Amino acid sequence: MENRRDVQITGYIREALERHALDSRPEECCGLLSGANGLVTDLHPLRNHADRPETRYSAAPEDLFAATRRIRDIGHSLLGIYHSHPRTAAYPSPSDVEMAFYPEAVYFIISLEPLPDLRAYRIVDAEIQHVEIAVVNNGSSVGGTA
Repeated sequence: MENRRDVQITGYIREALERHALDSRPEECCGLLSGANGLVTDLHPLRNHADRPETRYSAAPEDLFAATRRIRDIGHSLLGIYHSHPRTAAYPSPSDVEMAFYPEAVYFIISLEPLPDLRAYRIVDAEIQHVEIAVVNNGSSVGGTA
C-alpha cells in the first residue's frame, strides 16, 4: 500500500474490530487486516501470545503464519495490523513502537476506555504519523478465528 495519509475500511470491519476488542478484554486483542486497492475488507484475528496480555500483544506464530497464507491465497495484501488498549488511549505505546516491524502497514489501535475509539498510525523508524480512517460501506469478511 502506498504511503497515504488516510486508510479506507468497511463499516463491517470497524464493527468487527470493536467486537474483538470487547470480547478479549481485559486482555489486548490483535490481528491482521487485508484487502485490495487500498481498502481494508478482511479481518484476521490472532491469539495474543504475550507474556502480559493485559498490557502487550504478540501474535501466536502459528496464527500469524496461517493468516499470512490466507491473505496470499485470497489475493489480498496486508494493509494493517490491529490491537486493542483495554484501559489506555488509542496511541502507540513505547512497546507498540518497538513491535512496529512492518513499515508498509497501517497500525490500528482501538481503545476501550472510556468508550471505544479507533485510531490509525504509520510507524516508521520509531516515528509515529497519524492516519485518517475513512469508513465505507462495502462487503467484507472475517477470516480465521481468535
